[in-house]
Amino acid sequence: MRRLFTPLLLLLIAVSSPSVAETIYIYSYHNHPPFVTKPGQGLTYKLADILRQQSGNQFDFKVKILPRPRLNAKIKHWIAGQCEKQSCAQDWLVPWVNPRWGFIKGPRDNYLWHELYAGSSSVLSHIDNPVDYQGPDSLQGKTFAGMRGHRYLGIDPLVSEGKIRRLDGNKERDNLMKILMKRVDATILPTSTINYFLRYDAVIKAESEKLLISDIKHQQFSRYIMLPETRPDLLRLVTQAKQSTAKLLDAYR
Repeated sequence: MRRLFTPLLLLLIAVSSPSVAETIYIYSYHNHPPFVTKPGQGLTYKLADILRQQSGNQFDFKVKILPRPRLNAKIKHWIAGQCEKQSCAQDWLVPWVNPRWGFIKGPRDNYLWHELYAGSSSVLSHIDNPVDYQGPDSLQGKTFAGMRGHRYLGIDPLVSEGKIRRLDGNKERDNLMKILMKRVDATILPTSTINYFLRYDAVIKAESEKLLISDIKHQQFSRYIMLPETRPDLLRLVTQAKQSTAKLLDAYR
């Protein structure tokens, strides 16, 4: 026998049904420690868990690790400042970035920003072949291990002029090992990445006395969460989670 649902019954079903969490994508091109330490692990995944719990499961945060060019393609209309005139995806946020890192190329800042922590990048060399880093000119005549596709403030022009020899790698740990094996003179890594390797990588931890970390930083900057300007609800959420994220980040600053 076919059963008919009355309007009252349908209303009761709708009211009693659990609400579906909105999916928010956490896009990140930082695929190295401490942000990604293993598949599905690292600070970016822990950040997703914190935000999910803070929202009371109102939002389902899903991490998407992708190269910077693909990230740029995902949010190209936001970067170009075109989202006032056309419909743009608003279901995303990008952690660990800075307003000066090429995300604003249109006539205005299209984003909301939440500062996470003050970061820096450091120059490393071998204790037997120390580099007294006072600025980019300190690397003239040296062989420098860079990350493929990365730009280095003040160093790239010297590479173009042939004053620094640059050898690119694909992984931060590989460049650190090149220092330990004396295959290059210097490399530059985020200080948070260096701290991770010194604490958790058994090989690098055992060889840590051979590494010289410059007192003068190559760069100092703040890392932010970047959100669409149309999502003040997400900004409130990440602000409310600030204490939890601060504890998460303390070990790597």
